[in-house]
Amino acid sequence: MFRNNEQRSLPYRMLVFHEVVKSGSFTRAADQLGHTRSAISTYISQLESLVGMKLLTRSTRSLHLTPAGRQFAQRCAQMAETLQQAIEELEEFDQEPQGRIAITAPHAFESLLVETVIAELCRQYPKLIADVTFSDQKLDLLEHKLDLAISVGPQKDSDYHAIKLGELRSFVVAAPAYLESHGHPEPEKLDQHTMIQLPWQDQAQLYSGDQQVPLRGGKTMKVNTLPAAINYANHGLGMLLAPSIFVSEEIRNGKLERVMPTWQAEPREVFALHSFGKRLPFILRQATERLKRQLESLG
Repeated sequence: MFRNNEQRSLPYRMLVFHEVVKSGSFTRAADQLGHTRSAISTYISQLESLVGMKLLTRSTRSLHLTPAGRQFAQRCAQMAETLQQAIEELEEFDQEPQGRIAITAPHAFESLLVETVIAELCRQYPKLIADVTFSDQKLDLLEHKLDLAISVGPQKDSDYHAIKLGELRSFVVAAPAYLESHGHPEPEKLDQHTMIQLPWQDQAQLYSGDQQVPLRGGKTMKVNTLPAAINYANHGLGMLLAPSIFVSEEIRNGKLERVMPTWQAEPREVFALHSFGKRLPFILRQATERLKRQLESLG
């Protein structure tokens, strides 16, 4: 363990080490940091003394990282990037976001996205103009001039960056009226029931421990959006496999009940896709972070 005074001195020496590795020269690092070459050499020697091992070897013409130095250099680079990001975020914080923010999301996210993200951001930043398209089709960001796309399920390899926001856990629900007239279902007798089916549920499976059954009813009612499917279920037209966060209110107010409570589908991951490289603009970071927190709180 480092002593307190050593902990205080370590971060800056790590930054000096990062600059030496990045520039490949004590002299160039000294120019960048405003030190003399001998001061840079002293900082590196002190750093090696603090960590207790050699990080690089020096000759008159070149520098070579030791195996430990290569690993340590990665952490130093991460620290330097974090510090730079912190400064840039403070600069952005003082600038009021304005202009268009274009987002697409599945229909099921309409209430969640508008109430917890868009409304809050627009109230906080009055100059912001929200342009939101709800579609269960996966719209291309560049083709449709979008800043962010909320997408569920496995993502195809692409040039877009994906930020994981959370997971959707799904189980089967039905209205009390449906259960009164058709009885409570059993996994091996789903063919005696009507299933309300969404487009992505053709091959859906239900799991309970190491048991597995296909989600296939004797009668299928197909519908193309989750809000419409929930409406079907509320009216007792069949059973529905739905993410828990989107039917929690219906379950609380008694419109729907969970059936076969030990069975559920595999979780589906939720992503935010963008094309901004490593770092999102401030307002899009705000949007993704708020949606992620909301998914975590409801999950």
